[in-house]
Amino acid sequence: MAQGPTEAMVRCCRPFLVVLGFVLVSLAPASVEARDSGVCSTGAITCLEQGWNEKERSWWYSTSQGSRLLPLSWALALEQSANTAGFFSEDNFSRYGYLPSPPGDGNPHGLPVGFAVDQDDSSKADLMCERFPETCNAFVMRKPWVGMTCSACHTNDIVFEGKTIRVEGAPTLADFQGLLEGLLDALVMTHDDDAKFDRFARAVLQADLSVESRRSLRLQLAEQIAWQTLLQQRNGREFRSGFGRLDAQGHILNKVAIIGGGPELEDALKSDAPSSYPFIWNTSQQDKVQWNGIARNILNLSILGKQTDIGALVRNTSEVIGVFAHVEISPKWKSGLLGYRSSLRAAEMIDLERQLARLKSPRWPEDILPKIDWTKAERGQVHFEAECAQCHEKLAWDDTRTPIKAKMSSLLSSGTDMSLACNTFMHQANAGNYEGRRPFMIQGEPIDSPDFTRNMLTNAAVGAVIGKVDELAGKFFDDVFDQAFFWRRAAEEAVDGKTYLPGVKDQRKKELARACLTSPEATREPDESVLVYKARPLNGIWATAPYLHNGSVPTLYDLLLPSPLRLVLDSEEEMSTPGPGDRPSVFHVGSREFDPVRIGFKTGPEPVHQAADGRITAPFEYRVYDTDGAPVPGNYNSGHEYGTDALSEAEKWELVEYLKTL
Repeated sequence: MAQGPTEAMVRCCRPFLVVLGFVLVSLAPASVEARDSGVCSTGAITCLEQGWNEKERSWWYSTSQGSRLLPLSWALALEQSANTAGFFSEDNFSRYGYLPSPPGDGNPHGLPVGFAVDQDDSSKADLMCERFPETCNAFVMRKPWVGMTCSACHTNDIVFEGKTIRVEGAPTLADFQGLLEGLLDALVMTHDDDAKFDRFARAVLQADLSVESRRSLRLQLAEQIAWQTLLQQRNGREFRSGFGRLDAQGHILNKVAIIGGGPELEDALKSDAPSSYPFIWNTSQQDKVQWNGIARNILNLSILGKQTDIGALVRNTSEVIGVFAHVEISPKWKSGLLGYRSSLRAAEMIDLERQLARLKSPRWPEDILPKIDWTKAERGQVHFEAECAQCHEKLAWDDTRTPIKAKMSSLLSSGTDMSLACNTFMHQANAGNYEGRRPFMIQGEPIDSPDFTRNMLTNAAVGAVIGKVDELAGKFFDDVFDQAFFWRRAAEEAVDGKTYLPGVKDQRKKELARACLTSPEATREPDESVLVYKARPLNGIWATAPYLHNGSVPTLYDLLLPSPLRLVLDSEEEMSTPGPGDRPSVFHVGSREFDPVRIGFKTGPEPVHQAADGRITAPFEYRVYDTDGAPVPGNYNSGHEYGTDALSEAEKWELVEYLKTL
C-alpha cells in the first residue's frame, strides 16, 4: 500500500512546495478581522469556549469555498412553491433545520449559517457552458452566486429549558435532501406559473427587464431545472435520509460521474447509504478522515508561517465538488496535467482548514445543563478504560496538536451497517471524459468505461486543485488517497453458504453485500482497507447525537444496549427479533431539545417547526426495520458492542456520566 511521503521525498520536493505555498498563501483572504457576527453577543445564544472569537465565527459561516447553487439574485427573489413567501427566508430554511444567521458585514443578505456568496466577474467564471449555454451567454456566471460552505453541515444548536447553546463543528440536524427537493419544486413552479415568473423576473432583472431578458431568464431557469432534476435522479429520492443525515459520498460520486459527461450506467447505485454528519474538531490531527478513512491528511508544512495540509486541500475539494462547485472535465488535454477549470476557492479552503485546526471540542456547560456527578463519573472512567480506551484514545478538550492515529475496524468485526463503505467501494459509472486518464494524473491505471467512480473522483479532485495552483502539483497529491485502494478491483463473490443481510428482501442489496464482504478488500488488515469504519477520540461526544456513523442510535445510553441485527449469519443460525432491552428500532429525529440524562436529543413525534403560514414540519421517523419487519440496509443500528454487554445497568449509567466529561 502506498505510504505517506518520506523525509527524502519532502527534502526533494521542498523547493517546489515552498513556491506552491507562496502562491496559495498570497491568494489567501485577509478579511477575518473585518467582520462581526453578533451571533453570540445578542444574548439569545450561548456560545461555548471553543477557541474562536465572534469575527472568526462570522468568517467561518460566510466565506465561500466555490460552491454555486443559484445566482444570488435568484435566491433573493425565489418564492416557495406553495406560496409567495421567500424560499431563502429564515422561516423556510428553519423548516429544513438550517440555522439563522443575523445580517452583518459578512452576511448582508441574512443568509442561513453556511450559505455564502461567491463571485468571479472574469471570464474564468464561464464554466460548464455546454450544460448552461444560456446562463453563460447572459454572463450570469460572472454575477454573485449562493452556495454552501462547511459550516452549513457542521454547526448545531442545542436547546435546553429555553436556552440555546451554539456548538461549532458539531453535526447539523438539517434535512439536505428535503431542501434540494423543495428548491427544485420552487424552480419548476416559478418556470411554469406565469404570475410567479413575472414577480421573479421583475425582482431579478429590475432595470434590465425586457422581452428579450425575460425570455433568456426562463431559458436559464429551464437549464437549472434540468440540472437539478438530473442530480436528483442519479441520487434517488426513494430512500429518505431525514434530518441530520446525508449520503455525502454517494452524492459526490454521482456528481463526479455526471460532470464527466458519460451516460448513466444501468443499475447504477443510488445515494441510499446516508451517514450522520461527522463532528470536525481535531480533524487536522487525524491521519485518516471520513467515516471509512478513505482520505488522509498527508503532508502538513509550515509555509510563510502558515500550516498547509495538501491532503486536506484535496479532501475539501472533493466535498465542494459534491455541493455545487462548477467543474469542467474538459475533453481536451487528455492527460489532465494542466488541471481542470473550476469555481473552487483554493486559498479560502486553506484558510478555513487552518482556522478549523484551532477549534476546540465543546465542554459540558454545567451552568446551563445539569451538573455532572463527578463521583459517578470517576467510576465510569474505570469502565471506559476497560472497554473503550483501546479504540478511543483520550484527548484533552483543548488539545489541538497531538497527532491522532485512527483505529480502524473491519465491517465484519464491527458489525455496523455496511452500506456506506460498500457503496463507496463498489460504485461504478461510465467514464465519459475521464476515460483514458489516470486517477492521479501521472500515476494509476488508465480509467476504463465503465470503471469505479472513486477513480474518477480522484482525477476530478486532484485536477481541480492543479487547475487552481500549478500544472506540476499533481506529483505531490499521489498519497492523498490510498492509491492501492483506488487501483484495486472488486473480486468475484465467493460462495460460502452464509446468509448476507439476513431478513432483507431486496435481492440486489443482498448480492451487493455478498460481493463486498467476500472481496479481498474485506479481509485486508483494517489499516490497509477501506471496508472499515473509524474510531476516534470522544472529546465532545456529548454534543454529537445521533450516534454511529449512520445516526442509527439516538443517545449515548442507547449505544450501550445490544442490537439483534447481524450483517452475516451462518446458514444454521437464526436472527433474533428486537426486544425491550435492545437499542430503539423506531425513533424521531429533528428536535434540538436536549436530553441530559440519556445524552442526545428528544426523540418524540412532536413537530420540529411551525412556519409562518401555519404549516407543520414533522420530525423524521427513523426506522431500523420497515413496516413489514425487514431490516433496512443503510439504517442498521448494529455493531459497536465491544464489552458493553458485560456492564450492569448501574455501570452503564456510570459510563454515560463519564462521557459527559470528555
